[in-house]
Amino acid sequence: SLRRINWFSWWSQVILTVVSSITLLFAKSVLKVGTPEGGKQLVSGGFLFAGSGISLSFLSIIWTWGGTRLSRRLKKRNADYSRIKVANMIRRTITIGTGLNLAGMFVTLIGAQQIVGLLASKLLSMQGVTPFGMSAAAVSVQTLQPLDILIVQANTNTLLSHFISLAASLIMTRSVKQLDPPSMEDDPR
Repeated sequence: SLRRINWFSWWSQVILTVVSSITLLFAKSVLKVGTPEGGKQLVSGGFLFAGSGISLSFLSIIWTWGGTRLSRRLKKRNADYSRIKVANMIRRTITIGTGLNLAGMFVTLIGAQQIVGLLASKLLSMQGVTPFGMSAAAVSVQTLQPLDILIVQANTNTLLSHFISLAASLIMTRSVKQLDPPSMEDDPR
């Protein structure tokens, strides 16, 4: 059961994170080539936080792979470990994975807010409203492009990747509670 949950989580994270990475790299390269201030727009366009969320998603993928290996190892050598030790090892895996994914979701949500704010600013500038602190020349250069929607999609895929991993952690927590009620015996902490 744990192994299947880990595999589902791992494959979902890999697919969503790779698609997000490719989409974000494509958007980054097009924006860098298309504008003279490409480097400035990469930071202000939400790429920093979205890229950080993707990096944390890759760390979560590695951690989930380790959880899959742990469940395989525990299945093979069931007699070597007590139920309490097995439950504590799985709890530790779940705790660290949950921390990684919560941090990833936080950073990705900050990136989403930055991206949506930028898109709202572009949309308002197209309607003739000048955003605070921007000159009329800077506003006239900004237009809403289909590429902006790809950036939103990449960020949403990263959020979904973190969410699937968190949901899998919650399901595994329920399985651990069935295996062993919370105890501190054999806990190396």
